[in-house]
Amino acid sequence: MKKFSFFRLFLLLLVTIGLFTALKFESKAAPLNMPDGTIFDPIYYADTYGDLKAAFGYNEKDLWAHYVNYGCKEGRVCTGSQETVGTVKVMKDKTLFDPTFYAAAYPDVVAVFGTNENQLYNHYKRYGKKEGRMAFEGQVVNATAPPKIATGDATYYIKINRRACCITIYSKDEAGNYTVPYKAMVCSTGNATPIGVFSMGQQARWLQFEEGTVGQYARRITGHIWFHSVMYYKRYPDTLLWGEYNKLGTVCSHGCVRLCAADAQWIYENCETGTQIEIYDDPDNPGPLGKPEPIRIDGNDPRHNWDPTDSDPGNPWKVEE
Repeated sequence: MKKFSFFRLFLLLLVTIGLFTALKFESKAAPLNMPDGTIFDPIYYADTYGDLKAAFGYNEKDLWAHYVNYGCKEGRVCTGSQETVGTVKVMKDKTLFDPTFYAAAYPDVVAVFGTNENQLYNHYKRYGKKEGRMAFEGQVVNATAPPKIATGDATYYIKINRRACCITIYSKDEAGNYTVPYKAMVCSTGNATPIGVFSMGQQARWLQFEEGTVGQYARRITGHIWFHSVMYYKRYPDTLLWGEYNKLGTVCSHGCVRLCAADAQWIYENCETGTQIEIYDDPDNPGPLGKPEPIRIDGNDPRHNWDPTDSDPGNPWKVEE
């Protein structure tokens, strides 16, 4: 009886040790997010490089110390697969990249490279990063490409400071360069508003959005990104979403550049197709003319469903001026 009890106890001990070892191993199986942001998989690192496994086994600290001091310089790979954070992928060189966002934000890139994930990422590494393009939605970037003098055939050049939510319109100097600040506008941008230089495209007097609202005086910047007024419930100027209007001057759009009706109309009527539009980030300096103060609408005002700047002759704000 004692022998049987001792045997059962011995088996139970073996099972317990086995489970503990398995759980411990499993706890190391997932890639680790190290303090410097590196995605590091100690199991993969040891299994891939037999010399390291022989020296360190699966010891996470020793393997990580080797990668930091030697492995990275030797070109060793520290993770075997692309991990994801939401839709953002952690590439093998540790760069965060969202191919779906990149394709949607930069149709000019897609037109040349298609939607292949590797092709898009190669473009970002070689060109996009220097051009100030975003690798994923919400990324704050600054173009590292050397500044260049803007020239062209259009009457104006438009610069949009995405983070400051301010637009500066430039006209030409005597040499034909766009160096003269002509007009400033307050706007609303979004985290999906792309960085880069684009060419003004088609126009729409009223632009229909997926959620059913509409905007006035729309001009295409690139892809699904447009200039347009703040939204309306219907194609009537007395159906303004005044709550959205009061967000002018903040980063709140889905990617388009929202304006008051007067400014949207000015761009619609004065900036021809082909006008260059440069979008950049500088939260500390809105532009040479500063950032205009946006108008705020009191929801209790009976005129709240009209844009105060709208040129429509029926606008009650204009009648009472």
